[in-house]
Amino acid sequence: MSSRGAKAPDLSDEWDKQKLRNWMENARRLQRDDVYQAALRQLCRIEGRDIDDPLAADFAAVMRALEEALSEQNGKTTRLSRTRQKLARVGVRKTLADLAVKPKPSEGFLKLMEFGMADMSAEALILKYRQEFEPEVVAAAERRLVEYGVD
Repeated sequence: MSSRGAKAPDLSDEWDKQKLRNWMENARRLQRDDVYQAALRQLCRIEGRDIDDPLAADFAAVMRALEEALSEQNGKTTRLSRTRQKLARVGVRKTLADLAVKPKPSEGFLKLMEFGMADMSAEALILKYRQEFEPEVVAAAERRLVEYGVD
């Protein structure tokens, strides 16, 4: 780990979960949020590494990001069991669409906002893959992001 003010390391080729968790722990101790975020994002990317569908792979990373954030908040491992059950039942596209069109943002969306990870929200994924969603779902995702000050 480098000293404060130094450039964050490139962790994009690190696929060892324990090494990434060590980076996160050291970054927290040294108050290097940039390094913590880089390690967390790479840890999340591992989840979708072996999934062929790019949208499903990205959503797997989002789920991991949320579980990490909630686990940290709760001080114990926290899994998104209900979301995972719905995902198994209706698939990734329907799950994402349902999250975006709800009148109120999900707890996951709010948690990602709090952690500065708006780009990993269901709404951001819908915009990234807008051609795979109905126009009203895309519009709902855009509205929610704008409402929360996300470009």
